[in-house]
Amino acid sequence: MLKILTVDDSAIVAERLREMLSEMPDVAYRGNATNIAGALKLAKKEMPHVVILDIHLESEMPNANGINLLISLRKLYADLKIVMLTNLAEDQYRNTCLFLGADYFLDKSHEFEKIPHIIKELNQPKVAMI
Repeated sequence: MLKILTVDDSAIVAERLREMLSEMPDVAYRGNATNIAGALKLAKKEMPHVVILDIHLESEMPNANGINLLISLRKLYADLKIVMLTNLAEDQYRNTCLFLGADYFLDKSHEFEKIPHIIKELNQPKVAMI
C-alpha cells in the first residue's frame, strides 16, 4: 500500500484529493494537514511514501510556506516522494521547488488530473538493475 498525505489549507482541495486518492487501488490516504507543524506531526506519525503539498498554507510563522516544509521533509525523509500542487505555478516557484527536491510540480488549475497517473507511476514496483 502506498501511504499518502496531503498538505493543503483549502478544505475543498483537501476533500477533492481525499476522494480521488481513496478511490485508487493500493493507496492508503492518511490525512491532510493545513500548516507546517501539523504536516510534520502527521508525517512523523504516518511515515508516508508520498506527500502532496501546496505552497500556500495556513501560517503559524511569518513568511513560512510549503517551500519551507518541502525543505524540512526532504531533510527528514530522503526517500519520500513530494508532489507540489499549487496555484503558484510560475517558473520561479517551479524551478525553486524542483531544485529543493520536489519530485513533481503541478499547477492546481491545469494539471490536477495528472495526480492519479503520477500516483500509479509511484506505486509501480521498482525493477532492480543487474
